[in-house]
Amino acid sequence: MASVLFIDGVLPSFPHPERGWRVLRILKALAEAGHRVVYLLLQGERYEIYRPAFEEAGVEFYVEKGARICRQGPVKCRVVGLNQLVQEVPFHLACIHFAANAPACIPVIRRYSPRTRIAVDTVDLAHIRLWREALVTGRQETVVEAYRHWEMETAVFRQADAVIAVTPLEAKMISRLAPGVKTVVIPVIADAWPQVNPFSSRQGLLYVGNFFHPPNADAVFYLVDHIWPHLQKALPGVELYIVGHNPPQEIQALVNDGIRVVGYVPSLAPYFEQCRLMVAPIRYGAGIKTKIVEAMAAGLPVVTTSMGAEGMELQPGENVLVADDPVSFSRAVAALYQNQSLWERLSQKGREHVRRHYSFPVVAPAIYSLLSS
Repeated sequence: MASVLFIDGVLPSFPHPERGWRVLRILKALAEAGHRVVYLLLQGERYEIYRPAFEEAGVEFYVEKGARICRQGPVKCRVVGLNQLVQEVPFHLACIHFAANAPACIPVIRRYSPRTRIAVDTVDLAHIRLWREALVTGRQETVVEAYRHWEMETAVFRQADAVIAVTPLEAKMISRLAPGVKTVVIPVIADAWPQVNPFSSRQGLLYVGNFFHPPNADAVFYLVDHIWPHLQKALPGVELYIVGHNPPQEIQALVNDGIRVVGYVPSLAPYFEQCRLMVAPIRYGAGIKTKIVEAMAAGLPVVTTSMGAEGMELQPGENVLVADDPVSFSRAVAALYQNQSLWERLSQKGREHVRRHYSFPVVAPAIYSLLSS
């Protein structure tokens, strides 16, 4: 069996471990296949929250000895330097989570373990996301940041043995940046719910987003400022639930008679069960929109934008509704909210789409292919 090293910069900011987190599911799959899997955290914050989840998945958990938390006092966790680790363990594969972590790690691995193959897990193409943000916001400094990320990502991809994308579309983009480098598509992994609550038992609209990620806050402001006034006329009395970690003060201030800012919840299941549909008016971003996959898996129909649906091989009108301006978006939401047969079709077809594209049996071969030459 092979030995796999997974290098990560930081852990998710949630106060409780997300056991459906893509990284955990990928590493658990490799461990259950009999491989030795080691997770190395470059910055140790929140390691005490997540370490048990990794160990339950059969993954060895380490903090890099150069992490800031190691300089602050004793760490109740195994601590090791990357250079020492790759010399002690003959890793077949080192996978680096996020391209931004790769420039510091690739030279160390190449120097001390030259036979170890290196994969970079992009999660999203940051330069694409930043270019799009600049187009939406008009901020010149974001254009500069996008260009810097383009340079960094291009260089990193060309130094890697393989690059992991989350959508087929981004895999094609990566192939143009790094011709000849192997690309592997590993999206989020989701389990379609076997049963869902009926249309008649549901009410309200749901928005989900981690507000550490700028596109999520932008989508909320766009929703409230430009779409919500139309929805108040089309669906009098409807309520909007804004759920997600770390809502900034500006979003908390949006609370009124129809808008509920819930903040972080340990599980989205109650909202997936009780709300009638999800709204995701995303104006910029990249990668895959996990919230959309999770909602569809739960049988909760989604209204989103072309940007939100990008790369997911969705069929508007069959398993999702797509609209790109406030009036069209509000009309799509109102139609879906009031039309039971349309709702039932999207709910069923959405779960079918998840089974075909994001279920573990479908994604697993791509995970295992990382260990093939």
